[in-house]
Amino acid sequence: MNSLLLDCRKIYDSPKYHPKYHFFTNSGAIIFNGLPERENKKMKRAKSASLRQYRGKGQWYVKVWHSEIRKHFEVPTKKYTKEDASKFLRSWLKNYDQWHEEQLDDANPTYVENAFKLFLDHKRGDGQTSKRTIIGYELALNGLLEFCSSKLSVKKLGSTDKANTPLYDYSRHLLTMVTETTVYVRLRAVKACLKWLERQEIIDKVGYIEIKNSKVNDKLTDSEYNGLMQFVDDPIIGTWIRFARYTGYRLSEIPKVYLSEDGYYKAVGKRGKERSFNLSPELVAMLHEIQATDYDPSRVTKAFTLAYRKYLLSMNPDYLPVGGGVDDIPMIGKQKVYRLVKTLLLDRYCKQHGVSHDELTQGQIRTAMRLKTFHSLRHTFCSEIHILAGGDFAKTKEFMGHSSSSTTERYTHLDTVESTEEFSKLMMARAEA
Repeated sequence: MNSLLLDCRKIYDSPKYHPKYHFFTNSGAIIFNGLPERENKKMKRAKSASLRQYRGKGQWYVKVWHSEIRKHFEVPTKKYTKEDASKFLRSWLKNYDQWHEEQLDDANPTYVENAFKLFLDHKRGDGQTSKRTIIGYELALNGLLEFCSSKLSVKKLGSTDKANTPLYDYSRHLLTMVTETTVYVRLRAVKACLKWLERQEIIDKVGYIEIKNSKVNDKLTDSEYNGLMQFVDDPIIGTWIRFARYTGYRLSEIPKVYLSEDGYYKAVGKRGKERSFNLSPELVAMLHEIQATDYDPSRVTKAFTLAYRKYLLSMNPDYLPVGGGVDDIPMIGKQKVYRLVKTLLLDRYCKQHGVSHDELTQGQIRTAMRLKTFHSLRHTFCSEIHILAGGDFAKTKEFMGHSSSSTTERYTHLDTVESTEEFSKLMMARAEA
């Protein structure tokens, strides 16, 4: 009882006390004096429990500190007078042990919702994970939560090859709703979370998660690059594209490239990794032009996508409007270009997979609509650098700033004939030197 009174007085006398909150230690003392001796243990565990009313009106709340979770809780009394609230508190304290265990159970770190929250909180606070990556984690984990009960243990998520388990159902759901690449990204995010939980010893072993990434060649060919550049009508956008083509910078990195004290140009990439480059005078001029105009990166990537779609139409004139020709493509609006290209891509997908338009799922439609993007310029650059590095993945990985060699392998997209020719030229040049 005394410990409770002392704690309550500390709260009341604390400099953090705010006038709009009303703590009543006297009512607490009366309640505790009226309880049998056998309830003393509960009282000690429920120390700092007090009644609270906001702004002197409305219902009363029981404010109580949970020592094991280390968190304050507010329990609504649905009582609007001090006397009734005191009676509620007396009754509630008799069942304190049950409430205490229920809160402890709800906070169990092995429950999927709590475990995922721990992982996301860790990623938000580690100072290395980008906001975009965190959003990806949230999308993946929140999607998986839809297939889990409220108190399902993370140990019972199952695996992608075991039917009637959350992971199995989630992976099958993704295949019908999103592209194969997005399925790969979402499952990889789930696996990263489970691996972290394993390292924290919250779970013993991660279930099997089959992650398949369809081998899509994101590298731009020379004909694609030259073709889309014909439909870029903004010279600044053209400079962005050329600069990325010959440096391999990510779209988000280009505006932040700076000249360091050692005379090299540096860019800060993912997870704070810094890469240094010795840019040619032509590339330096491009960089100055880009940074002087201060274009929003979203404007650049949208212009790139529109130019690439127009290039596709130029290579498939049968899909142009009746009476229209390739020379008319620059005048077609972006909405109409999208509709024409969508028909082209869906027809191509249906022909390749032997299905009709009516049979396509949302996931298949999105897969069919997948096009090369501004980031494809980085894939192109990586493939060429890999050849110049003599096929050394370690060197290419270091130069590109990749976190793992598997990422570098996905980026290279080496064509056997092309790489053989390039290697031959490289070997001859070395021999002549």
